[in-house]
Amino acid sequence: MAETDDPAANGPLAAEQQAAHLSDSTSGVTYSQFRILVAAGAFATTIAQVKSVGRLPLQTLLKGHYHFNATQIATFMGIAVFAWNLKPFAGILTDAFPLFRTRRRHYMMLSAGAAALCWLIMGLVYGHYSVLLGAAVALNIFMVIASTVMGGLMVEAGQRYDAAGRITSLRQAVQSTSSLINGVLGGWLATIAFGWTAGVGAFLLFLLVPLTFKYLREKPLAQRDTHVFVNARAQLKTIVRARTLWAAAVVVFLFYMAPGFYTPLYFIQTDKLGFSTSYIGLIETVAGGLGLVSALLYGRFCKKLSLRALLTIGIGVSAAWTLMYVFYGRTVTLGVGGIGPFVLDGHATAMAIDAMMTFLGVIAEVAMMHLAVRATPKGCEALGFSLMMSVRNFALTANDILGSWLIDSRHWEFNRLVFVNAGTTALVLVLIPLLPKILMDRREGDAGK
Repeated sequence: MAETDDPAANGPLAAEQQAAHLSDSTSGVTYSQFRILVAAGAFATTIAQVKSVGRLPLQTLLKGHYHFNATQIATFMGIAVFAWNLKPFAGILTDAFPLFRTRRRHYMMLSAGAAALCWLIMGLVYGHYSVLLGAAVALNIFMVIASTVMGGLMVEAGQRYDAAGRITSLRQAVQSTSSLINGVLGGWLATIAFGWTAGVGAFLLFLLVPLTFKYLREKPLAQRDTHVFVNARAQLKTIVRARTLWAAAVVVFLFYMAPGFYTPLYFIQTDKLGFSTSYIGLIETVAGGLGLVSALLYGRFCKKLSLRALLTIGIGVSAAWTLMYVFYGRTVTLGVGGIGPFVLDGHATAMAIDAMMTFLGVIAEVAMMHLAVRATPKGCEALGFSLMMSVRNFALTANDILGSWLIDSRHWEFNRLVFVNAGTTALVLVLIPLLPKILMDRREGDAGK
């Protein structure tokens, strides 16, 4: 009997061979090159976001020039970054439809270059709200494609070299390093003309183009339309049937969906506590430093502890520390065992709480990404991981808008929002024992034994 064009129709072996063929396109890329590409992609697509180096400058612009409240600012950001909720479509695009006969290389180069151009446009039109928003939306569309390519490379490296924990630790370490930079940098950029922010964002994204050209040597794939459409259908079937992926996605969604106080905290910092944007940026930088330490420690402990233990620890400690935000910006007197007293003013307590929250939160964040990499089916690297990321990004955007609305429209006290956030985060611990053992009960490197 002649074979059909549908891998699934020819049995599991045909589908597996199709997945192997796609993954083989990067077979010439070494683990060291994967690390460089993942690090560069994670850095550029993190630091150059409107919610990273652009966050404080944009919040300052929207609050000062347009006189927006917390809900309006959160909504602007939500619309601007909405494309991050559609990462699975970018995953299908890059996994199944080669661009100039490659799945990764040309997508990364062209999307990074286009995103850089969008930043430049934002710098020119920031006084026109509708054009500013449109350029921000386009910027994020192109950044989603670049980030999706990075995610696909990360999953390929993690699965090929049994290094899921290490490669996700690297990704988080790079993202924390970007926080070290964008905190102080964003705080300073918020004090000068917005065009400088646009220029910095464009420059950082454009750096991805020559790096990808140098390190990502990808084997050419056939461009027959029947094959790419068949592959897209095969990947969708694989994803739909991947129970472990959907189980992991539920946990990721519920963890990030806790009503947030990201934007409301900015108004407390500026209006109630009188923090300058430079000091807010400094807080982010110190927090980023501790986040970097946490990510590096995760890379070591993922070889000693199971993913189940790492998730439980990460979620538990981050939920508990969230309660400390009821003391945010207060003057606190400390004394332990006859040592002290030490008086911390509002500036110091705010920095300490944010920094430790980042340190503990990174444990949960990396564990969630570790889970996402393990749960992604082979041959669907960009699609599967982007699905997990879109679940995460949708929940993060929604929780910020929800938290801002509860404060602006329902007149919730900030401390009430803190208690609800901590409680709903802790509830996720109930689901951890229900996750499949195949994902949860082995340590990094056990698969090769």
